[in-house]
Amino acid sequence: MLYFSRFKIIMITMALLIGIIFAAPNLLNEKARESLPGFMPSETINLGLDLQGGAHMLLQVDVDDVMKRVLTNEMSGAKAKLREAKILTSSLAQDGTAITGRVAKAEQMGKAMEILDALSVPVKENTLGGAKTLKVEQVGERGFKLTPTEDYIENIKETTIDQSIDVLRSRIDPTGTTEMTIAPEGDDRILLQVPGAKNVDEIKRRIQETANMSFHLVREADQGELKRAVEEGRVRPLHILKFGEDGIPYILQERPEVTGEDLKNSQAGTHQDGYPIVNFTFNTKGAIAFGRTTSKNTGSRFAVVLDDVVISAPRINTAILGGRGYIEGNFTAQSARDLSLLLNAGALPAKLFVVEEQTVGAELGEDSIRAGKIAAAIGLAGVGLFMFLMYGLRFGFFANLALTFNIILIAAGLSLLGATLTLPGIAGIILTIGMAVDANVLIFERIREEAANGRPPLNAIDTGYRLSMAPILDANITTLIAAATLYFVGSGPIRGFAVTLMIGIVMSVFTAVIVARLFTSLWHKRARPKTLPI
Repeated sequence: MLYFSRFKIIMITMALLIGIIFAAPNLLNEKARESLPGFMPSETINLGLDLQGGAHMLLQVDVDDVMKRVLTNEMSGAKAKLREAKILTSSLAQDGTAITGRVAKAEQMGKAMEILDALSVPVKENTLGGAKTLKVEQVGERGFKLTPTEDYIENIKETTIDQSIDVLRSRIDPTGTTEMTIAPEGDDRILLQVPGAKNVDEIKRRIQETANMSFHLVREADQGELKRAVEEGRVRPLHILKFGEDGIPYILQERPEVTGEDLKNSQAGTHQDGYPIVNFTFNTKGAIAFGRTTSKNTGSRFAVVLDDVVISAPRINTAILGGRGYIEGNFTAQSARDLSLLLNAGALPAKLFVVEEQTVGAELGEDSIRAGKIAAAIGLAGVGLFMFLMYGLRFGFFANLALTFNIILIAAGLSLLGATLTLPGIAGIILTIGMAVDANVLIFERIREEAANGRPPLNAIDTGYRLSMAPILDANITTLIAAATLYFVGSGPIRGFAVTLMIGIVMSVFTAVIVARLFTSLWHKRARPKTLPI
């Protein structure tokens, strides 16, 4: 029906006005946008790396280092279990690929193998059967060898890549406003693109800091023991040697009491004496472990280790309950804020190395935008001229006005959703300009056919819009399915193209079927033509 109630007219008009309001900030400069009233939207279309420039990096994940740490943890577990069973071992070591060792007494070999077999658990937690983490072998009469299985190694690689991506996203874009691209590249690399990046060195610094933090009890050692530890590397079993930022050696218990994984949040602060500190809060698990450790070890020193460096080793004066505390060291206000950011983002599970780095200049983006504007203007002018020539001034004007609103609504949709516009996205908009009038062509040809068959103008217009609805929806829904597939399966530029195409399809159906029909209805109501100028 061509009849539109007052309510429908108001709703359509409001939708168009809202579209204009959300699209308008894209025409204003930054200063003008900042001066807008608080209730006015100021979001603009986010430009991708290819349009506004930025940083492009390819990062190498140090999987070998991860494997060494995993095997060190497995070796510590094996050592502790064998010690609990009072089985003495010798030559226990790992080389990054396997753990080897020997038991002191041959008659204890059977019991030792049972204990070591129990250390090999399913790769996937909470599963029965399936691949195990370790292959346990007896070597000779008293020797044994623990080797990570292929499934375990593959799982470690996948987990390391996924965790690294999550941590990088939190470190580089803590507010979630930067439309960066971060994705796996092969088995051990990560692709990182940060549009609009101004300080590439700062990004690299954040990438290369692992921020592995742990809390260890300090073993009070005399000067002789410390000297032997430093010169000969000899420490007591289940202990490790670490150095402070000032070079002072510390002998720590190898097993940490709490780790950075148990941190809930952290923030920079100021001590009551006026120097910068980092306040932290543990989750429930960390709070219980921290409270238990400080309760049982009052008077002992408790070291905070960050990336293998002891940044402070204060003495426990009283039990610290409630899961809150602070880290003090040689911090400046800026370094305290930086450490807080790193701890909130979490520790990187592996070291990352920049193997490829490119800085994309904004000049390329300006050229692309300029070329896109020219292409869009030419396409719009060509389509508009075609519609005027084919369907006359009246109906050509309705189609072109609907097309104009279509472009405005696309810009509003991109701004509102915070979508990123890339060079392929501009191609999607230009393609939408051509596709947007397809619905009008179907409708107008049907109206022309009905008018030629002798139907009166009102009946011809109503029949044209009504009977064209099904083929219009069929054509656009199938295209929308293809665009959605590109978005969910593709990545990078493909997704940018798919986003603009999907938004363009939805807006073109709305403007061609509803907005253009409203214009036609209002014109017919005023003009009451005897024949249709089409």
